Amino acid sequence: MKDVLSNHKRIDMLKKFTLLIFLLFVVLASVKAQSLYIKTKDGSTTAKSLSTLERFTFSNNNLLINYLSGPVETYSLSNISKLSFKSAVTGVDELSLPETVSMKVYPNPVSDIIYIQNAPETTYQVSIYRITGSLILNTQISSGEKSIDVSFLQSGLYLLNVNGRTFKFVKL
Repeated sequence: MKDVLSNHKRIDMLKKFTLLIFLLFVVLASVKAQSLYIKTKDGSTTAKSLSTLERFTFSNNNLLINYLSGPVETYSLSNISKLSFKSAVTGVDELSLPETVSMKVYPNPVSDIIYIQNAPETTYQVSIYRITGSLILNTQISSGEKSIDVSFLQSGLYLLNVNGRTFKFVKL
């Protein structure tokens, strides 16, 4: 009986892990990545626009790139030194303010509390949206308050609007 329960737990954990990896890949690929960069061992780098790709897969030690227009391109994995996207969802999202002061939102990704550096000194409007555009939170934050509790949010990608300035963040 213990073996059956243990196997069910392993299968359940494997399903959750696979789903997490898939969601992480979707978020990373759709949020900021504009291109897939393929660097070969000879030092050359090729960019593939994600908007032209149907999918890319790995099969028989090859990277297969399927284009929306139909053709398939093949790269030998033994000839690839690095695969990357234009940028990843980590770090600090930054916007320049007219007063030459940069407002920053961190950490990104976030678990519980997101901090706003150089937030307005007066009361300011804060809104959080799902990536689909639906409003989750709309509130006034009093001056001096520089953090927002986001622990109630489900894991995923969100948009934070602070007085008309928008930042992307990932909730773990």
